Amino acid sequence: MKLYTSIGSQVGSLEAAALSDRLVAWHDAMVAHERRLRADAASTDCDEDCPHGEARVLWREAVSLFDERANDLSFLRSRATISVQNGRTQDD
Repeated sequence: MKLYTSIGSQVGSLEAAALSDRLVAWHDAMVAHERRLRADAASTDCDEDCPHGEARVLWREAVSLFDERANDLSFLRSRATISVQNGRTQDD
């Protein structure tokens, strides 16, 4: 995702570049995960490898490293407000 890379480049640190790479990989995994969930409308189950769980950690890191630029990451922010409990996703 170019947005993650762009923000990481604007910040200009090695940490920001590394986080940007992780965010791109997470985004791809999250989109694929959500497509699988939509394909099976009866299922809202998440397994232990579900990218929802990583969203909160990545969001905190993005806010810390990217400062106000993190506000542009609406996809990440929205997924960070979803928790995974008992194998199911729930809005907080």
